[in-house]
Amino acid sequence: MQIAPLPKNEAARLSALKGLEILDTPEEEMFDEITKLASMICDAPISLVSLIDETRQWFKSHHGLKARETPRSLAFCSHAILGDELFVIPNAKNDKRFKNNPLVNEDPHVIFYAGIPLALDDQIKLGTLCVIDNKPRELNEEQLQMLRLLGKQTVRLLQMRKDRDKLEIEKRSAERANAAKRDFIAAISHDIRNPLNSLLGMSEMIREQPIPESIHHYVDHIKNAGEVILNLVNDTIELSRLEENASVLNNEWFHLSQCLEVYHNFFKQETKRKKIEFQLKNEISETVYLLSDKRKLEKIIWNLTANAVKFTHHGSVDCHVYLETKADENANLIIEIKDTGPGISPEIKDRLFQKYNEFVPEGCEISGSGLGLSIVKLSLEEMNGEINVESKVGEGSTFKVKIPTVWKREELSPGQKNLTNHNDSYLPQFSSRKKVLIADDNELNRKVLKNYLKPLPFDIVEANNGIETERILGSDQFDIAFLDIEMPGKHGTEIAKALSSEKTRPILFACTGLCMPEEKEHILNSGFEYFMPKPYLKEELYSHLAEIAKKHP
Repeated sequence: MQIAPLPKNEAARLSALKGLEILDTPEEEMFDEITKLASMICDAPISLVSLIDETRQWFKSHHGLKARETPRSLAFCSHAILGDELFVIPNAKNDKRFKNNPLVNEDPHVIFYAGIPLALDDQIKLGTLCVIDNKPRELNEEQLQMLRLLGKQTVRLLQMRKDRDKLEIEKRSAERANAAKRDFIAAISHDIRNPLNSLLGMSEMIREQPIPESIHHYVDHIKNAGEVILNLVNDTIELSRLEENASVLNNEWFHLSQCLEVYHNFFKQETKRKKIEFQLKNEISETVYLLSDKRKLEKIIWNLTANAVKFTHHGSVDCHVYLETKADENANLIIEIKDTGPGISPEIKDRLFQKYNEFVPEGCEISGSGLGLSIVKLSLEEMNGEINVESKVGEGSTFKVKIPTVWKREELSPGQKNLTNHNDSYLPQFSSRKKVLIADDNELNRKVLKNYLKPLPFDIVEANNGIETERILGSDQFDIAFLDIEMPGKHGTEIAKALSSEKTRPILFACTGLCMPEEKEHILNSGFEYFMPKPYLKEELYSHLAEIAKKHP
């Protein structure tokens, strides 16, 4: 018996083998199918995928053999990896390299052996695909050719397995990175929203006071700066969800004019402040309803218009909305935003929708997050929409959006007509006084909410921690309770869950800076009827209260 010498590239070979991270792993069906097929083609009782490490030959697949490994010094495969072609031993008893080998003279009685080296691209041979019989024999040319082809397929499986494992590692790493990013964004969002609630709320309270116009002007600047920060936080969350494919379409039937009313009022004021014109031309009838993602559609229109207004200092910004209807209920919603701003050069236009690509024309001192157009692009991709840009430097730009949608025609009910005719800050009408609890550990947040509720027939009680909140709710009856979620002593969701078994309990508002979609879902599932993110929007608050007033006047 002769022991096979080490290959000249033994160090590189072992390194490549260990790099596969395959040694001592469980059986895998794709390799077992290869050995079963080899055994059938060659009419051999045993077939192996054998890998040679420092001291042994280890079998990734072992068809017809119970053992998972044998010493390298006895291995036929140790000889096979020294060559490039099929290594065939018709009768081991007549071969001086093997005739005294225990594997020949004892179980499994290797008499016939044929092994094809498993070579990587750089000719590093990891082991063999081999067939074994316990009697002398030969393989015909067709069997030899099939064994070579199966050897190539085995190498592909080894490489594919390595690539699969690498992708799995990269996937887990990316998931951890995304989770860390999501947690970071959620924490930052929460930590920014709480002070923003105080800043925006207090600026509105100051503006309601009889103070000089110059002070009003300063307060407006503070309020605008706060809104910029809030938009940046919202855009960061939105972009994160879109990039992770965690955003989902929420299609619903809605009337576009109701969306455009608030939009029109807001930008009419913004453009008036900048001394430019704003025109909204909506050609969609009030009787037409659209089926689409209302929130994403609003975000697209607002982001494009905000961009146009930001960069336009003279002239106008126009928004034109219409439907390209088809024979059936399908249509394309067309939105055109046209401005007389500085225009966009061709080299900028090519990367306009890239993330963090903040386009600031020459002479323009306004800056932003560079996220708005990225969100528009990703949202449109999700909605199967498209956007085209036409622009001339010095003359202005036109952004044209096309979104596939479904439409129907229905007459508005009298209630819906009234809804479109009043401002969103319309005061809720309660016919009887209501007892209301405001629970928040931040005094400024309580003051802001109290100021919004001041015009209403509410008797307000305050609490500044979770334990006190629970005690007050247990000792008195309330109609409405505004609960901060993260209060010291007891979490707002714990209080809501405890109240869920009560027959008579207040209508619960969750007041929080936790605004990620999964956080909102968790909070509402704990027993809250309404979710009110910080900073509070008066229009949204009054809309919720108007709904309550209809049910409990």
